[in-house]
Amino acid sequence: MLTMRLKRCINRGRQRLFAGLVVFKQGVQLAADCLHQAGADWYRHDFPLIGYLFKYLVAAFLALWVALKMEMDQPATALLTVVIVMHFRSGMVITKSYYRLIGTVIGILFSMLLVAWFAQDRFPFFIAAALWIGLCTAGSLVTRNFQSYGFVLAGYTLCIVGLPATLTPWHTFQIAATRLSEIGVGLLSATLVSELILPQRLWENIQAVVRGKFRDFSVLLGAGAPAGLNQPFLKFMQDIYQLDAFRSSVQFETDDARLHSATIHQLNLQFMAVSTSYVVFQRLVQRLHARGRRAEADALLALLQPLADAMLIDGQPAHDAQTLTSLQQALTVFKQNFDVLLGQQLQALSLLPDVHQQEVETGGQLLQRLAAELATYLATYGLLIAYPRARNVDAREFTADKLHMHIDWLPVSIAATRGALTLLILAAIWMTIDWPSGILAMTLGVITSTLFAASPAPTATIRQFATGVLLGIALVYVSNVFWLTAAHDYVMLCIVITPAILLTAWLSARPTTALVGAGLGIAYFLMVGFNQALGDNPVKYFNDSIALMIALVVSGIMFSLTDYVASPWAKARVFAQLRQLVVDACRNPDMTATAFEMRARDLIQRSGNVHRPQDADSVRMVEALCATLEIGHAVIALRSVASGLPAHPHKWLQHTTVLLAHYYKQPVQKNQQQVLRWLDQFLVWLQDAQHMDALPALQAKKLSTQLHFIRLVIATEASLNQPQSLTMETAHVA
Repeated sequence: MLTMRLKRCINRGRQRLFAGLVVFKQGVQLAADCLHQAGADWYRHDFPLIGYLFKYLVAAFLALWVALKMEMDQPATALLTVVIVMHFRSGMVITKSYYRLIGTVIGILFSMLLVAWFAQDRFPFFIAAALWIGLCTAGSLVTRNFQSYGFVLAGYTLCIVGLPATLTPWHTFQIAATRLSEIGVGLLSATLVSELILPQRLWENIQAVVRGKFRDFSVLLGAGAPAGLNQPFLKFMQDIYQLDAFRSSVQFETDDARLHSATIHQLNLQFMAVSTSYVVFQRLVQRLHARGRRAEADALLALLQPLADAMLIDGQPAHDAQTLTSLQQALTVFKQNFDVLLGQQLQALSLLPDVHQQEVETGGQLLQRLAAELATYLATYGLLIAYPRARNVDAREFTADKLHMHIDWLPVSIAATRGALTLLILAAIWMTIDWPSGILAMTLGVITSTLFAASPAPTATIRQFATGVLLGIALVYVSNVFWLTAAHDYVMLCIVITPAILLTAWLSARPTTALVGAGLGIAYFLMVGFNQALGDNPVKYFNDSIALMIALVVSGIMFSLTDYVASPWAKARVFAQLRQLVVDACRNPDMTATAFEMRARDLIQRSGNVHRPQDADSVRMVEALCATLEIGHAVIALRSVASGLPAHPHKWLQHTTVLLAHYYKQPVQKNQQQVLRWLDQFLVWLQDAQHMDALPALQAKKLSTQLHFIRLVIATEASLNQPQSLTMETAHVA
């Protein structure tokens, strides 16, 4: 009995021991998984930042060492250059350095020319300088990405080189050569460190954006009927322009990035077309629901459902070449079976009373267009996914359309005038009171008035930048008074400037504080007290501090007085320009759908509203953009059908575009009703059997669906007996 009890106790103990070991093993496994996950998260999020801070420091120390070894007048200028051009991605650093060098050289050459002409007379000098600043500001607004930055550099380099040269004209060449050398040292240091130490390629960013865009669109399309389209549409727009900015900077990157540049551009354009077709289709469904035509709307959603099902494989977007091939096959099946599906839906609708089958046929055409555009997009996307490396890709050339821009010369002129006036105001103060730090004030004033001219919210941008400048001024005081006096060699000097460099790099790495970091870095290295000799000069410090603040105040006042983006009349002007685009589509037979789309999107992009997707103004802007795209694409499709039409219907079609252009030029109720009456008459004529002799059935059907779609859009605007959509927005902001 005792032996049995002992055995049972041993067995229970053994079982508990095994259970404890299992629990312990599970705990160890869980802890290992947690540590692995934490390590992966740290490596993904924190390690790049630490690497970036390290590279930032190394580049700054290298620039400082070279500048001191070469006994340059302003070693801080080389450091300032490093602060300005450093970026996470090597390609961005090289591209920014390239355009900074070009802009600096052009600015220096113009400065020397200006000093040679007007060295003895300041008045014509400043008039010519103001014209140059205005010209460069205008150039920065009509170009994109780092080309825009090059124009800004060419402008404010005049202040850095030309203004000091007016005091000592005989030293102009020396000042120019020194300035170029100091900047060159900074650019070379930043480029070398970015390329040689922990290089982070832009190509990885491009692939991430392309995959993210495809994933987001697959999820949106797979959802079938989303509740809201404005937020995703704004996100897609931001992705398109972000991708174009990355693509424009890959020319100095890897072979993979350069080879795929044309592919990325083509992919961007194709995605633009796909997203627009999808949004237009969903807006048609929403419009039918709003008009109480639930049967037609449900029929269109039923037609969409097979495509939505095909976009998600096991509930997930395609993530590799194999699943992408499955998706392409499913899309091919959808296209092959679409006519049968459409016929079934039309037959089912024919059994219901008071149903407009033409609206379903119109939506069906949109779906066919979406499927065709999606197939083209997937083919290009598949090339990128299957062959990401250059060595596996055969040479191929895309004939991608050029990215069209929509330039509004009014805000460009305002920005150019603002930049020129800022220079003249600060120059007048400088000459009136013989201000020792006047050149510094003019330099920062011109930098802020030109660099932030394209900002969607320039006043807020100035405020953030000013916060950084104040931090920089405070840090300069500590550095100059307490630290620099103890720095008697290169190592000690590096230790003194390390806090400012690290703080600038850390703030610049975060999108929400990037402007604060820029202000801190620029203010600190403009004022830090080491040039040819170390030391503290309290009078110069306070003069320079006051100069920076006065420059920011003048620049801020100029932006607040001429804040074009925030003014209601500017928004009304954007809506009027959207209407004008429709007019152009009606009147210009050479305008393609791609060109129309890019001009409309660029107009909204430049208006600055896409940067605030939650803002009510942004939502209204997207609504107006979608309305423009709906009508514009329909008009262009109508004109494409017109080719080869007999004389009579061709004449009617021309009259239709004339009436549409007249209505969008003057969106009043009288013109609206005139267009609707004419469209009704045209549709009745097409439905009449008399046209059969003059017009093939297929062309008649295409004409009918496009005309019906246009009528549906305009009729929706007329539902409240007043022009809505674009004109409603004009009234809202007025």
